[in-house]
Amino acid sequence: MGAYAKSKRANIVYTLELARRTQGSRIEALVIHPGAAMTGLQQHGTGALSRIVTSISARLIMGSASGAAWPSLYAATSPQVRSGQFIGPAGRDQTSGTPKLARLPKGADDQAEGERLWAASEQLTGATFTPGAVATS
Repeated sequence: MGAYAKSKRANIVYTLELARRTQGSRIEALVIHPGAAMTGLQQHGTGALSRIVTSISARLIMGSASGAAWPSLYAATSPQVRSGQFIGPAGRDQTSGTPKLARLPKGADDQAEGERLWAASEQLTGATFTPGAVATS
């Protein structure tokens, strides 16, 4: 779960960097948080304690897999949504509920971190992104 959490944070940082790099174009880069939903991911915990915690969490705080799609649908269709925003569920601890503008994890909007991640991605993939090359019509 630690690696999963780090990958989710990297997605946020990377998307915010994309929003900065495409500012002024017709591209909108949004961060979408689906909340907590019972999917196959939870089946990979090990041990009896993990199974018990997952079972209890499923009943108390997790939403449905279909409910987890709501923030993506909202972001794709709402005229109020703008590039660089973070959309997630409005429920307790952003685990489920009606989509809304959510607060970013602390430090996720650090521009220097975004630039470092972007540079590392370009180096590792050998692909570069030139904002001026993005079609704006």
